[in-house]
Amino acid sequence: MSKPFFYYPSLQILGAIATGVVLGYWWPDEAQLLRPLGTWFVEAIRVLVGPVMFCTVAMGIASLRDVRQLGRMGLRLLVYVEVCTLLALAAGLIGAWLLEPGVGVHLPQSTTHAGSAPLLATLRDCVASNIIMQLLLAAMVCGTVLAWLGERGARACQLLEWGSRSLFRLISLVLKTAPLAALGAVAYAVGHYGLMSMTPLLKLVGAIYLTTIVFVVVVMGAVARWCGFSLWRYLLWIGDQLVLVAGTASSMAAMPSLIRRLEQAGCAPAVARVAVPVSYSFNLNGSCIYLTLALGFLAQAAQVELSLAQYGAILLVAMVTSKASSGIAGSAFLTLSATLAVVPEIPADSLLLIVSIERLLKCRPLANVIGNGMACMAVAAWMGELNPTQLREASLVRRRDQLRVLV
Repeated sequence: MSKPFFYYPSLQILGAIATGVVLGYWWPDEAQLLRPLGTWFVEAIRVLVGPVMFCTVAMGIASLRDVRQLGRMGLRLLVYVEVCTLLALAAGLIGAWLLEPGVGVHLPQSTTHAGSAPLLATLRDCVASNIIMQLLLAAMVCGTVLAWLGERGARACQLLEWGSRSLFRLISLVLKTAPLAALGAVAYAVGHYGLMSMTPLLKLVGAIYLTTIVFVVVVMGAVARWCGFSLWRYLLWIGDQLVLVAGTASSMAAMPSLIRRLEQAGCAPAVARVAVPVSYSFNLNGSCIYLTLALGFLAQAAQVELSLAQYGAILLVAMVTSKASSGIAGSAFLTLSATLAVVPEIPADSLLLIVSIERLLKCRPLANVIGNGMACMAVAAWMGELNPTQLREASLVRRRDQLRVLV
């Protein structure tokens, strides 16, 4: 007996988004009262994500047992993350340079930044102010110690595994309210800002979407081809996670189910449980594109001509500040405000231009999730920990490769 259409979480969230648009358009005042539905969900995920990341990363590292294997995986993940981060940041700058979304937008003269902070101070502030990064570093240390202890740390590993299972069950209960969160967030955004109230900023929104799509198709497509599977089939495989992220505007909401989905696709559990959580703090491709493209937009709006040295400084500092984005809704905006200090000529209060389009940038968390999953697949393939049989059973192998395997 087939299940009714409203049983599937993806359709529930799509229906909630459509309902939110209708409520926000026809009853804007009442729709804005639904905002707590979205903020409650994001806050609940924010509270749970730290313990989940700690248990998952520590348990994943401890399960490797072989410290040399951990080092090989860590080195490969570091190389992949830094290359993809640099490409995403460069894509944002190139998109701003080619599409010129800020040309024609004239900012009023205002106060400017006192100056740019040194790179080491920026790094220190990112770690000191971000609890997710602190927990991630603590989990890495804890997992490495348990892996070194071997059998002597077995009891602690069992405790971590129990904690991880309990937290995943708790998150599963919270995720059942995702349609309500999507309804509240979309209804508030449409009711508060309106469908056409941000016409001057639609060019920036279009530039971010276009640049993100090109990056996913070109860069992520090349990675998928190198790993031996289809990008399109991969996107369909994680479709439920992408719909969840689109509805809640938080990529963190999809992390537990994304790990399970990648394990079903053939990634070794030890790799998936380390690579995905680490990527959520260090490999946010969508946030990186938004970071540099929005900065370029503000520079154009303020009629600031960026020099080659300033482009280089933006890339260098953004390589650090982008690591402060935790995947929670709004964190990328905070990162943008920190990176803006690189160009003190841009008025500090120009960030108010960006606030109004935050909820429209669904492509940012979507690209983050796509890139996080791709990082896991790439590292697993690089280490020989990607099961080709499971990959074929999941229908991720490109049609040509599948025919070649069958022959």
